[in-house]
Amino acid sequence: MGNHYSNRFRFGVIFFKDRVNLNVDAYKKTTKDLLLNATLPPSLGFDRSFKNIGSVGNRGLEFTLEASNIRNKTFSWSSNFNIAFNRNEVLALTQNQTALVSQINWDTNYRNLPAYMAKIGEPIGMFYGLIWEGNYQYADFNKLPSGKYLLKPEIASNGNDREDIQPGDIKYRDLNGDGIANTSDYTVIGNPNPDFIGGFSNNFTYKGFDLNVFFQFSYGNEVLNANRIVFEGFGRSSQNMFATYANRWTPENPNNTYYRTGGYGPNAYSSRVIEDASFLRLKTVSLGYQLPAKLMKSIGVKSLRFNLSAQNLYTWTKYQGYDPEVSAYNSALTPGFDWSVYPRARTITFGANLTF
Repeated sequence: MGNHYSNRFRFGVIFFKDRVNLNVDAYKKTTKDLLLNATLPPSLGFDRSFKNIGSVGNRGLEFTLEASNIRNKTFSWSSNFNIAFNRNEVLALTQNQTALVSQINWDTNYRNLPAYMAKIGEPIGMFYGLIWEGNYQYADFNKLPSGKYLLKPEIASNGNDREDIQPGDIKYRDLNGDGIANTSDYTVIGNPNPDFIGGFSNNFTYKGFDLNVFFQFSYGNEVLNANRIVFEGFGRSSQNMFATYANRWTPENPNNTYYRTGGYGPNAYSSRVIEDASFLRLKTVSLGYQLPAKLMKSIGVKSLRFNLSAQNLYTWTKYQGYDPEVSAYNSALTPGFDWSVYPRARTITFGANLTF
């Protein structure tokens, strides 16, 4: 929990004789005294303790457009469009701390590796890891008289011993130039925060029929697809892989997409599994029909209405996982993590309302 301090400004405009309404909201909010695991002086006898000490700022714009497009005795069509732009920023962490890394306890091989970074002056919950550069190719090696391949001196290793690295192994960027890509080369590799989100709703009526169609969208957010870490070459023996891994590196197929069997290198989060999770979703379609009052009166019924509703019908996205709107761990410090999360169910419901 924390204390909130906010300022909000609202501006509205009406067009075309009240047929179009535009509302604009601008806000700035600061949340203080957030609970963080703070480092303590050794003299206290404890290394860490939870304290109300963190601070985050949010600012943004929200636009809402309401329109009555067509309106007559038999047919009407109205629309509602909204879009929101939000930017958050880490304002304070624990004492004398400029950055905080967070781990995810999802796999024993990765539980102690940092996956997220919260840095003062930057957005919260940024993905943190190595920059993926494809696979080592034959041109990165010198071929020895024995027939083995030895990594060229000017080519950085991926953290394994240089003599053990072979063509087709995964390759990372050496940022500090020490000849080895490891945790010292970790950097921000993605942003789970969207550039904007919104929705678009349309309502139609024709005589006794009514129809609502609602679209939801998000743009610019990214997801760490941990499923790909395990099911694209990292898994245990006899474990199935994603079908895409059939296109892995081989001497006959020396690509930069999927490393060779056993060529994943030391455990590390990398930009390889950070994916664009922008999406447009057909969220809801609802159709109803109200039987004519005269017909109902003739059979002694006051009203009878039938309705059919469907949710999560289709999603347009480039994300390779089941659902781009995913977060396996519900924390502001660790958003957008996908590991074995069940996708949103497609549901269809039918109902009838009868009034005597």
